[in-house]
Amino acid sequence: MSIESIGAADPRQARDGRVDWRRAEFVLTLFAFAGFLALPIRVTTIYGGLPAHPLFVHVPVVLILATIVAAVAFAVKPTWLSRYGIALALVSIVAMSSVFLTMQAGASLRGELHLQGRAATLIAEHSQAAHILAIVYVLFTATLIVTFAAGRISGGRPTGLRIVDGPLSSRSLFAALRLALVLVALGGGYMTFRTGDLGAKAVWQGRLQSQHARAL
Repeated sequence: MSIESIGAADPRQARDGRVDWRRAEFVLTLFAFAGFLALPIRVTTIYGGLPAHPLFVHVPVVLILATIVAAVAFAVKPTWLSRYGIALALVSIVAMSSVFLTMQAGASLRGELHLQGRAATLIAEHSQAAHILAIVYVLFTATLIVTFAAGRISGGRPTGLRIVDGPLSSRSLFAALRLALVLVALGGGYMTFRTGDLGAKAVWQGRLQSQHARAL
């Protein structure tokens, strides 16, 4: 199934009262729920015993920042959202799943390090920030999909499902959702920076503790 086929809609079905479940809005929602399947997966090591977390962490960082920048641009220019919204939502779902995988790998690594003192405190704060980031980014992904749907429906492309078409047919709601998307995106960007900053400080503090222990 191509991106173009996912976004295709038959207006006759909406007029006839039939729901086209192949519409992008529904398919993206299904993919988003499928993304939560990564939540319980815990990959501890890769490549001959190397910890997975330091390698996994690069994926969500890059994808989150890319999707946040794109979402802000699309919110400012709705025609881009209509044209490229499906691709952005798919990347966002992948990024969301990568956050879950990275968090689980980080939890495993934390148990292996046995840190104490300041380093342990920073790791705990890093873990808490990662959980907040996951919640914010799930909200971002959901808001992105709903905003994309609202743009299409309010623009005269109803899905045929009244419970969806009714609320999302308002142009003023579409404008409000675009503003909400920007705010959630900024929150996601801040939490990405904070989570990474706390992780880097914890690693540095852990190295200092190791050097001090060897010196003794």
